[in-house]
Amino acid sequence: MSSSNNYQTPESKKEALTSVLVMLYEEGPDRPGESTEYLRKNIGVYSDKGGTNSNNVAAQSNETDKLRKENKELKNTVKELNKTIETLRSNLKHSREEARKARSSGQG
Repeated sequence: MSSSNNYQTPESKKEALTSVLVMLYEEGPDRPGESTEYLRKNIGVYSDKGGTNSNNVAAQSNETDKLRKENKELKNTVKELNKTIETLRSNLKHSREEARKARSSGQG
């Protein structure tokens, strides 16, 4: 019977839900706003025919780690670029003040 192949024990359902909730918790401040949608999207990864699909879990874990690393690098790049922008703005302001002083002293 095909229905018995798809049967999930209460324990496997609990394990799948727990795994997804832990994954959601580990998202930290980057946690999605709609947790139920997150659960719907990710519960299948942990409940493939009554057990954990370790290939999907490992692949998703690797992808998550990769994306977190990339996110961290991009945030650092943004910080550096913002510092550069502030330095350039400060230099521009200083140059404009110097030019204004030079024009004023040249006319007087």
